[in-house]
Parts: sequence; C-alpha cells; structure tokens
Amino acid sequence: MSKLAANIAAEISRQRPITFARFMELALYHPEHGYYSTPAVKIGRGGDFYTAPTVSPLFGAMIARQLEEMWRLTGSPESWSIVEFGPGTGKLAGDIMNAIIKDYPDFNQAVAYNLVEISSGLKEQQQQKLAGHEAASRFKWPGSFSEINPTGFNGCVLANELVDAFPVHLVEQSNDGLGELVVTLTKKNDFRLQLADPSTEIINVYFNMQGVKLATGQRAEVNLYAAAWLAEVTQYLNRGFVMLIDYGTEARDLYGPHRFNGTVRCFYQHQLIEDPLLNVGKQDITAHVNFTALAIQGQQAGLQPLGLISQPQFLLNLGILDTVSEHNNYTYNPNILKKTAAIKQLVLPGGMGDIFKVQIFSRNMEPPPQLTGITGANKPMPQID
Repeated sequence: MSKLAANIAAEISRQRPITFARFMELALYHPEHGYYSTPAVKIGRGGDFYTAPTVSPLFGAMIARQLEEMWRLTGSPESWSIVEFGPGTGKLAGDIMNAIIKDYPDFNQAVAYNLVEISSGLKEQQQQKLAGHEAASRFKWPGSFSEINPTGFNGCVLANELVDAFPVHLVEQSNDGLGELVVTLTKKNDFRLQLADPSTEIINVYFNMQGVKLATGQRAEVNLYAAAWLAEVTQYLNRGFVMLIDYGTEARDLYGPHRFNGTVRCFYQHQLIEDPLLNVGKQDITAHVNFTALAIQGQQAGLQPLGLISQPQFLLNLGILDTVSEHNNYTYNPNILKKTAAIKQLVLPGGMGDIFKVQIFSRNMEPPPQLTGITGANKPMPQID
C-alpha cells in the first residue's frame, strides 16, 4: 500500500467510511502525495492525458480573440486581468499572450495574466516555461483571489479542464430513495464502495433544482465544489466574464439511460481505467461536467449565464479556419499541413472537440453582452428558486 493509500486507510479507520468526494480530494490534491502534487509529468505524450493546448497554439490564439472582444465590451479599461485556474503546463497562458502581443497591441497594454495553481510541481513547471516569454514580467502566480486585488478586479476568469477534476459525491438511486456511495475498507485493507445515507441534504437539493429523478439502480455524480468555487469567483470579479472549457454535457443527457453507471473515469499513461479506487495518487480521476447545474449554480452566485456551445463551434465562430484561408495554393507546405491537422483534431468528429463545451458567464454587465464565440449557443438555464 502506497503512503497516500495508507493515509486514506487510516482516515477511514478513524472516521469510518468517507465520502467519495473526500477520497477523490485526497487522491488528487493531498499536499505531499496527491496526483496533482507530485512532480511526475501529467500532460502530453509522457503523461496520462492530452489537453487542447498541447495540440496547437491555435487553441490559445482563438481564446485570445474572445478575450480581446470581452475587454472591448467592458469598455477597454486600462487594467484588465486574465485569471487562469489550473493552468497545467503554462502552455495555454503562453499561447494566449503570444497572440495578444502579435494581434492586439492596445489590449496587450492593459493585460495582466494571473496563473492560480495549487500544485507546486506544476507551478514550477509553468514558471520555467514562461520565464523566457516576451510577457514574462506580466505573469503572476497569486495564491488566492485576494492576492490579485483584495477589493476585486475586472477581467476574465478562465478555466480549461478544471471543473472535471473537482471532487464529486457518488450517489445511487434505490427503491428506498437516493443513497450515497462512500469509501470503506475490506478485511484485506482494500478500498471498496458502500451504499449509505446521503452525507448532506444538499445532494437532494442538487437534483431537485434540475428537476432530475434517477432511475432505480442508476449511479451519478454530484459536484458541490463547483458552487463554492463560483461563489468565490463572484466575490472578487467586479466586472467581466467567466469562461469554462471542459468535457461534459447538460443534465438531460448526463442522466440518460446510456450513462446508467455514471461518468467517473480515470486516466493512467493514456489508458482509460474504470476503477477510481486503484492506483491511488498515480492516476487522474475525472467526471463529466454538468453544465446545467453549473448554469444554475452560477446564477445563484451572482453570475449571468450567456450560453453553452461545443468547443468546435466556439473555435469556428472565432475564425479558426481563417488561419489557413490565406493559403490558396496546394503545394506541399509542412507548416500548413501541421496547422490543418491540428484544426481537424480540434473541431472535427473523432478529435478532442467531440465532447468538450464552452460555457461563459458575465458579471455586472447589463444588458448581457453578445459574444462572437458563443453565437448560436444554447440558451442559459432559467433560475430555479
């Protein structure tokens, strides 16, 4: 048993079963042994999974286009903050700033870029990667929102593949009602799931606010961390936007019969692992993002949902195809072929864009602004009291 597994087992022995959310929190974020706290490579060919920024700098360039439009819609202020949560290797930050420097000189003068990272290993990797960047002096690593500005800031909070890694509660519907799957120990000190009463009444509220009733025997996830995070975002975002990019879907699809066993998945050396109780601290654990719940939670926190759209349509709306349209000849050009291949992976079926969505909120902007990236987006979920 690894040190982390032993620590979790000891906590279970002291407190009896723990929620899966607590297990996931320790497995991913334990300060010494958690998956995101260790220095091992997580992202890219040598890690466990890929992210869109690793495919091409075009991804960051399109986000830069959207950010520049957001800045103009807020009145082109002299100071405007980009606050990226969970910035991975730092590649997306570098790509965004490269595009801003190249294409938007006025916006470039206003931007400060903040990277919020809880993993010391990833933070060090980001700092090394961005140390030689042209905008190196404007990259900051605040430990909290208050470190950016205790009175709040104007700008955009950006999170690419963050919410899917928030700890989730696991539930299962039985004939007797909704139960929660908690983590306990076998006689051999292996971890196993056990059905118990919900650890908090908020779990039932979570489903009621969406009008969702699970089928008997159906399992699902409940992300309560997202609501707390959105509330903190709202506390410090004076005026601007929140942009979430992640894989997931809306409630009507998320709780359909084709997802009867839920969506918790693990990634270990680019292999899909079904059991989240294995490889403790050595594999990524994720769950599909519930964008319906996020829209409601965002509204309750004080944000205005502007829309939800697929990542491919978001990139197409912002003109990703324009980046190769000026090349009208068909002579062999490895740079053009590389760019075209990246676009295909980002926007065509079978690539990374299949299940990724972009959800955007505004804060203290009336009337709600129209953004190019989410043109034709699904209408936001109405407020449910």
